[in-house]
Amino acid sequence: MKKRLLKAAVAAALTVAFAVPAFANPFSDVPAQHWAYDSVNKLAQAGIVDGYDDGTYKGDKTMTRYEMAQIVAKAMNKSLNAEQQAAVDQLAQEFSTELNNLGVKVAGLQDQVDNMVKISGDARVRYFSAENEAGKAHDNTDFRARLTFDGNVSDNLKFNARINSGNIAYDGSTSGKFKLDTANVTFNALGLTNTIGRQDVLLGGGYLFDTQMNAIATKAGNLKLVAGNTVDSEDGKNRVYAAEYGFNALGADFGADYYKNDSNDQEIYGLTTAFKLADNVTAKAEYFDNNDANATAKAYGVKFDKIGLSATYRDVDSAAFTGFGALSNDVEALNSANGFKGMEFQYDKGLDKNTKLVVKYQDFEDQNGTELGARTSAAVNIKF
Repeated sequence: MKKRLLKAAVAAALTVAFAVPAFANPFSDVPAQHWAYDSVNKLAQAGIVDGYDDGTYKGDKTMTRYEMAQIVAKAMNKSLNAEQQAAVDQLAQEFSTELNNLGVKVAGLQDQVDNMVKISGDARVRYFSAENEAGKAHDNTDFRARLTFDGNVSDNLKFNARINSGNIAYDGSTSGKFKLDTANVTFNALGLTNTIGRQDVLLGGGYLFDTQMNAIATKAGNLKLVAGNTVDSEDGKNRVYAAEYGFNALGADFGADYYKNDSNDQEIYGLTTAFKLADNVTAKAEYFDNNDANATAKAYGVKFDKIGLSATYRDVDSAAFTGFGALSNDVEALNSANGFKGMEFQYDKGLDKNTKLVVKYQDFEDQNGTELGARTSAAVNIKF
């Protein structure tokens, strides 16, 4: 028994002895000929990190892995081009253990990054063609760019602002104008997430509302409440109140909506749903009711998720059409004086990372049976 214990102890001791060199020592020197020095020197010469007076790190003066990890952590917080980012990613992989061991230091650097203003944006090129009642088509191509700024004012206060170029046609003419189209702050209070200011608002899957509004919005779990003002070219200011609740039941996603526009006495209740019919096939349905006007809006269709193709039939009474949803955001506003009905086809395709193509075809007639003319659009959206 004692011999077995002794053998086990010796084996354990030998295992530990041979295993120790396999663990990286964060305070050991990085060999003078290590490839990391060359990468760090290039970053120093580019001003990404600070070197000696000549802008380099001396390979013959070895650094510990801990010191090297600090340099990598500093570089990770800088704005880099593709080549520099690749070098930093390779360094981060090499010194990943030491970066993790830095603990508070890395967390502190991450806090600094989190508190910096983040700049992102998107650009869109769009083609649009619409036929009139006589079947004669007219078309337009335009471009839009938007730049978004997000940042933290404090631990509980965030801001968002976005600059919009407006739609610039291929001939240089513009619809809309260069403007600040969102500017808001978000904070938590009493368990609620609140956003105040000009902001993007999406209601009813985009049918009720899909644009900007000067509003107060509150979220509590799956419940969203919105109150604010928006403007259109026909009616001027519109005061809108809305509520939306999302939930899942019986394997389907549901959304319940309430929308009230005090400025035109429009009050709409809605229900949307989406559920899987089969692998890569999703069924969708929408129903909205303006009870006071005895008007409804219905839509149902399917989407083939894998290929990005969807087909939707819409049947919309004029009094159930808000004019602020996705259907109103094309180059030319949809003529809804007598409502409309017909088919809508859409194709979504990812062209590259952060690049998406959306092609849409609509063939509507009004509720009296008069053709409204086919509408075709194609847009390439790029996020950066």
